[in-house]
Amino acid sequence: MKELRDYARVLDEDEGIRIFSRAEGFVNGGFIFLGVYMERYCVNICDRVWDRGRRAYAVGRKNKYFYFNDFEETWKFLESTIRRPLKAWLF
Repeated sequence: MKELRDYARVLDEDEGIRIFSRAEGFVNGGFIFLGVYMERYCVNICDRVWDRGRRAYAVGRKNKYFYFNDFEETWKFLESTIRRPLKAWLF
């Protein structure tokens, strides 16, 4: 979690982080996509559906966006939503 926090704090607008979520109301707990847009943190939570053909999880239809002005507020939101054990990818 510390390494994820360090990466999240310094994201550029052309970078992002995908995280397995445990958000209620989203298929399989959903995915979290974290990015920076116009100097604000953007958290997108979407369904996480199993794609049998690819044998991997894919993004589903349901999406919800949250915007935060500072990192501490963003991290507080993320901590309560991130699935453990942690699965995350930097892109």
